[in-house]
Amino acid sequence: MRINDHSGYLLRVSAVLAALTSLTVCVPLYAQTASAPDAAASAPVGVLQTGEVQTVAHVVSVDAAANTVTLRGAQGRQVTVAVDPAVANVSKLAPGDQVNIVYKEALLLRADKVDTKGIRARVETTAETPASGGVTAAARAVQVVATVQKIDRAHRKVTLRGPTRTVVVGVPQDVPIEKLKVGDSIRADYVGATAVQVVRNGARVE
Repeated sequence: MRINDHSGYLLRVSAVLAALTSLTVCVPLYAQTASAPDAAASAPVGVLQTGEVQTVAHVVSVDAAANTVTLRGAQGRQVTVAVDPAVANVSKLAPGDQVNIVYKEALLLRADKVDTKGIRARVETTAETPASGGVTAAARAVQVVATVQKIDRAHRKVTLRGPTRTVVVGVPQDVPIEKLKVGDSIRADYVGATAVQVVRNGARVE
């Protein structure tokens, strides 16, 4: 199923990511009270920028060909994160590994209601944008026909159930979600979660 024309889409993705990258530090990263395994996985990660999340998680699966890793956090929530080879070598990870990861949350770019009769579809592409330190960060741009499972209007987060996975996306102020409701089928453009730093046993995964 063809979802949408990609004309101008990657330019929009790159513009949004470049804007996020330019933001300065907003939220300090506070130390956790960690058990011994948690402490072993932890390492100084500095401070978090807007839209970044830091967590200690366990590796569920690794897709070395796609440079992605699926993680499970302390509350059981799973997230699939794109990992640029300049950030970490995912082939060195294995299911069960515990890592301390900082990643940019998935970000919704557009959401349009559609009548799909329950059919979901997904198209992925990759966009590259400059990151800090001169490193090029690869972000996974996704177009998906999905079902709205949950809306957190206070924190501007939407949970989408697609054909292969469920994802929580942050929603910028300029993306309207007031008319969305749980159960809606939508065609969504979003940038997938992207790793900023991956640490295992106190060292970068290289």
